Amino acid sequence: MSFFGVRHWCYSAFAAGIGFSVVALVSGAYFLNLRFHSLVAAGTVISVDRENGTDGYLYCPKARFQAADGATYTVPCRVWVNRHFTVGDVVPIRYSTSDPNNAWPESQVLALPRETALWGAISFCVGFALFWYARRRGISLKPFS
Repeated sequence: MSFFGVRHWCYSAFAAGIGFSVVALVSGAYFLNLRFHSLVAAGTVISVDRENGTDGYLYCPKARFQAADGATYTVPCRVWVNRHFTVGDVVPIRYSTSDPNNAWPESQVLALPRETALWGAISFCVGFALFWYARRRGISLKPFS
């Protein structure tokens, strides 16, 4: 049997599922904490980086907003998205009340934990399907057997 047999794919899928699930839990907890200790302000996109992706362009906007303390802050580009942004667009920005430099576009606060949880669920489903296939075919899943 080759190195990449059913057993290895099964272990890889479960490992990916665990990894994505841990990332989803951590990012979910981080963004939940941010939601409880933050405010939303209207930000203006000041620049947009654009890059070719596999299914079109990916955009990475930088936005500027004014916090409740009256100071102006800039949200750095953290995540590339496939939504088109142009300079001057108004986007909601969620920022921490204790540190307004810790700011995220509201759409990313909602989407990032959900997307990683989805990938975790998909990985677990693939792992369980491979586990079912291996059991059905009589393939041992014990390591080094």
